[in-house]
Amino acid sequence: MKIEAKDIVDAIKAEVTAGVEAHKARGVEPTIRVIVATDDAAVLSYVRSKVKQAGNLGIAMEVVEFGPDKDQAAFEALIRASNDDASIHGVMVELPVRDGLDHDRVLSILDPKKDVDGLTTLNQGLIQQGREAEAICPATPQACIRLAETVGGLSGERVAVVGRGPTVGKPLAAMLINRSATVTVAHSRTTDLAATIAPCRFVFAATGRPGLLHAGNVADGHVILDAGIAYKDDKLVGDFDAEAAEGVAAYTPVPGGVGRVTSAIIFANLLKCMRLQGHP
Repeated sequence: MKIEAKDIVDAIKAEVTAGVEAHKARGVEPTIRVIVATDDAAVLSYVRSKVKQAGNLGIAMEVVEFGPDKDQAAFEALIRASNDDASIHGVMVELPVRDGLDHDRVLSILDPKKDVDGLTTLNQGLIQQGREAEAICPATPQACIRLAETVGGLSGERVAVVGRGPTVGKPLAAMLINRSATVTVAHSRTTDLAATIAPCRFVFAATGRPGLLHAGNVADGHVILDAGIAYKDDKLVGDFDAEAAEGVAAYTPVPGGVGRVTSAIIFANLLKCMRLQGHP
């Protein structure tokens, strides 16, 4: 069974549109500042897509192109200015940034209440403490969970997270624990991946390694939530080899699955940022 994202995306967009309209009725225009410090064509294409989505939802998206003539000090100054600007409600720094810029240092400066991506230390720490209501949670882990819950509840289930990165794998594992799942964390170097994930009903993949999950290591009862993104033969693919789809209970496609829900949740995160900043 292919897990469809459309109904979830439609519901999120309806909630966001209603929230945006309510803010505008009070004279506040929800605004995200996106900082682009790279000339990577894929990043620039992704930003253009987000600008279009934001416009469709009535959200202002200000793109700041941080050129190669600007250094780390200017980068940090831009973040501080964004923190202080009451008209900017959310800040995103597109990754990767070019060589010579310290993204981690920038995250240490960013106001956690404007951290649309949910990557600051405070937001990550609140998630680890089980205090998600007070945190901005990263969009991709939220998308994984929303899609999994269309198949069944997570409480008490054995689940595997394949991937240990700071933007998906680590926060996702904590968020699953917060939902009373029994979590196994694996990754690209795990010995005998098939045996590691065999007892798990839900398998969340987030390594960016095409085909890491395949017919040789997945089983009939697995529900695969594929958050991996990579290009193979000029095609966007995930961690799960779609040719093995008939051998599992359910799976999310790439593209059109986790990524589609993630894009919608980013804008829901903006509205949560605004609530945490004191906007009703």
